[in-house]
Amino acid sequence: MTATLSPPVTTPPEPPTASRIRSLTTTIGVPLLAVAVGLAAGGILIVLAGGDPGQAYATMLDAALGGDTQLGRLLTGMTPLVLMGLGYAIAYRTGFITIGAQGHYDVGAITATAVVLSMPLGTSWIAIPIVAVTAAAAGACIGGIAGVLKARLGVNEIISSLMLNYLVFYTLAWAVRKPLANPNGFTPESERIPDWAALATIPGTRIHIGVFVAIAAVPLVWWLMRSTRFGFASQIVGGSPSVAEANGISVARTVVTSALISGALGGIAGATMLLGSEFRLSLAISSGIGFTAIVVALLGRRNPFGIVLAAALVSGLTLGSQAVQRTQEIPASIGTVVQAVMILTVLLANRIVERAR
Repeated sequence: MTATLSPPVTTPPEPPTASRIRSLTTTIGVPLLAVAVGLAAGGILIVLAGGDPGQAYATMLDAALGGDTQLGRLLTGMTPLVLMGLGYAIAYRTGFITIGAQGHYDVGAITATAVVLSMPLGTSWIAIPIVAVTAAAAGACIGGIAGVLKARLGVNEIISSLMLNYLVFYTLAWAVRKPLANPNGFTPESERIPDWAALATIPGTRIHIGVFVAIAAVPLVWWLMRSTRFGFASQIVGGSPSVAEANGISVARTVVTSALISGALGGIAGATMLLGSEFRLSLAISSGIGFTAIVVALLGRRNPFGIVLAAALVSGLTLGSQAVQRTQEIPASIGTVVQAVMILTVLLANRIVERAR
């Protein structure tokens, strides 16, 4: 008797078009699902707090987009979130999971204050470029420390970047009480920055030029990640460091470079917030916005253009929650809960998609 061998059953490869459609559906569908689930959870909490979800969300929408003033607040609130979110996306692409954006932001604000209060530059045309370069360098320095510790010594970047956040915060607390303290003030804060150092605004609005810096950074980062040698190397390193090394790509150099870029963007974000919105350094500037930027990056699926949409949503939720608390006595923390539910939904959906492949 002769055994008959049947040919192995092979699954035909998925057509490229179908693969792209599935990827696009996932990219768009997961954030939309997260938003829907988050808003639904927020609606339940609003009902439990004795409010009307429809009225509350209408108030939120009006607070974010109800006029020129509201739009200006939304855009200026988005600006540091976009810059830091882009920085997180670049670092994450190499597998460098930093949570140091708050430290980068704080050191950028400290540096900007020190420069404009100690150097009589006299005009914004000179001051702004100098502040941008020095703040970016300070942020890159803090980011680079965590990058070098990871690349050269194998130190966990989550721990090192968190500890650096604390180090920078206590430096901020010391600076507003000692070298940068307002000699005529009674609270720990600096003097108000000179008028020549403030970012120019569109007449009649609160929209400053930092908004356009963030807008310009989005396609630049997209190009950096998609069309450059560094972008290719970072993708390979993030996927498999051993494969990267086997193909002659320096894992250490790629990780450190991504950490430097991430830190620089965070430093510029801090300087932009100080010169465009806060105008003086205080402990209040370290409000946890760096951690919110991580939420933005995750919700935007670390895509530069998705980060812009996520920053608009998160900034709008923050402004809207404050308005709802003022008008309807509903806790503003509901906005934070909505953000948390959205992120949990994104993470869960990503996991489901990965297991289904």
